[in-house]
Amino acid sequence: MSSSSDGAVDGTEGPLAEFAALREEIQDRVKAQQQMLSLQLTLTGAIFGFAVTRPGMTALLLIVPFGSYLLCGRLVAQHFGTLRVAAYIKDELSGRVPGGLGWERWLEDRQRRRPHFLGSTLPLLFTFTGASVLALAWTTGYVFGRHGVSVLARLGLGALWVLGLAAAVSCTVLVLQMANRLPVRSWAQTGLS
Repeated sequence: MSSSSDGAVDGTEGPLAEFAALREEIQDRVKAQQQMLSLQLTLTGAIFGFAVTRPGMTALLLIVPFGSYLLCGRLVAQHFGTLRVAAYIKDELSGRVPGGLGWERWLEDRQRRRPHFLGSTLPLLFTFTGASVLALAWTTGYVFGRHGVSVLARLGLGALWVLGLAAAVSCTVLVLQMANRLPVRSWAQTGLS
């Protein structure tokens, strides 16, 4: 610990080290979000490329809504995790350092508005929901209109298609919540805190 000019310990090393570790955690979460976006684009492109170029592989596209939902859920979880860490820095840690840690408050003051729809929200909707809807549209005829399919197979494919639609809707809700365009239940309301 450092000491002030009169030899007293000022006690800021711990909070400053914690701040540095938490800022690093935030950076790791942001990197993870970027990796999930890249993975979504890569996997969706690969699945579409494979399914579209090979006869009889159209049903493979039914994977896209589920993969999109899983990656979207992780991306949104990283986003809200980042917000929780930032709130802790601002509300708990800043007061333990003389003069405070103004970084999170400074960021919050500049980001009071919702993210821009065209620059932030819409690309995420295209990336996750759009890929899912395109896959579902592409498979609609295969699932519901193809001749020579047994009733059991059609029911199974139909169930997957409907569940894929639910996954696409869930992606939409998650992205809109992340962009502050739909309300989010607090952690206390979810029972997960």
